[in-house]
Amino acid sequence: MNEPVVYLALAAYPALVIFVFDWWNAGWASKNRSFFLPPELKKKREEACRPLALVRYALLLLVLRGLAGSGLWYMVPIAKHLREFFFFAGFGVAGGLLMLAFRQALSVLSPGAASAEDNEYFLRGSPVLWLAIFLIGAIAEEFWRAVCIISFEENGYSRVLPILLTAFAFSLAHLCGLPSRIGPGIVSLLLEATVGLMLGGLFIWSGNLVTPSVASGVYFIWSFFLVRKRFGHLDESQKTTVLAEP
Repeated sequence: MNEPVVYLALAAYPALVIFVFDWWNAGWASKNRSFFLPPELKKKREEACRPLALVRYALLLLVLRGLAGSGLWYMVPIAKHLREFFFFAGFGVAGGLLMLAFRQALSVLSPGAASAEDNEYFLRGSPVLWLAIFLIGAIAEEFWRAVCIISFEENGYSRVLPILLTAFAFSLAHLCGLPSRIGPGIVSLLLEATVGLMLGGLFIWSGNLVTPSVASGVYFIWSFFLVRKRFGHLDESQKTTVLAEP
């Protein structure tokens, strides 16, 4: 992909969330001069929009296919043999656990990081649907990240720039939309960008899509169950308080 197309691919993920799936929320925010929906309205929007996350990933791959052409599926190195797959998957599991340990350490050291986790919206919705979102999202997101990193390198950029840019776009996409994958605020955005940096680093280090995809799945699935375990005993009114915007 040439340079302008690479930037379009980079912007595709957050743009899909903001302009395709978050248009109603943006209209409400403009009309009411607030980005924070009332709790009951927010709950209804979350329930209606949650399954659309799977559609979002499918559209992301279609946009990448339209930008890169038929050669898209050959751009990213993927393990082709079972032994090779398990080799890279093992590194992915280790990477996901290290990412989780790093995030937990930050939560212990920083009250802001700890409160950012409390604002996640994983308490509502079917666990099966959330698991599907995490697993399919791990593949689609890391494929998008890998395509962007490889394309930037092919246009003469160092590896640092695409890792930084994809991490920012990744965190912005997770912040926008309903349900949001992270809580509101700069701290949540920076923490999610840090996750994106580590996933990008895993792809560069391993040279294979399997490692960051597995790491992403391990990290987000484990985080999901930690949040459910921490707040699963609350009733609906208490969940609304925990999940309320500050």
